Amino acid sequence: MTLATAAMLIGAGPRLAHADATILTVNDLGRGTTTRFSDGDLAALTQQSFETATIWTDAVRTFSGPSLHTILDAAGAEPARLRIYAINDYNVEFPAEKITEITPILANRIDGESFSVRQKGPLWVIFPFDQNPEFQSEEIFALSVWQVKRIDVLTD
Repeated sequence: MTLATAAMLIGAGPRLAHADATILTVNDLGRGTTTRFSDGDLAALTQQSFETATIWTDAVRTFSGPSLHTILDAAGAEPARLRIYAINDYNVEFPAEKITEITPILANRIDGESFSVRQKGPLWVIFPFDQNPEFQSEEIFALSVWQVKRIDVLTD
């Protein structure tokens, strides 16, 4: 294995090591189904894009990717209460009422480029913070999970 390949596998490189590798798993606990998405699968879904500043970045950036609603639809799941997991197993319960058809997005591009684990990637739950004061709260900031790897659709 070359040093460049090793760096990409641990997230230091700007691109994913394998475009067809699973980067997101959606488990619908009520139906007992699992759907796996590669970066290419996510890129093939309807995309949302917006410019926004965040408390974690140094400037306004353009974030793009499918909405959570679109991802759930592609997995055959209804918008519901979710548990979203990061690669370090940090997780949050995500209320169903925060999911609309266009927000939040699961960004897989920043300024048109994929981004590495070191850059909070390859997937980051993002709201258009600058577009609505309701997105500028501690609750929304806590829901903005980066390095997302798994979404569980919870049962009530």
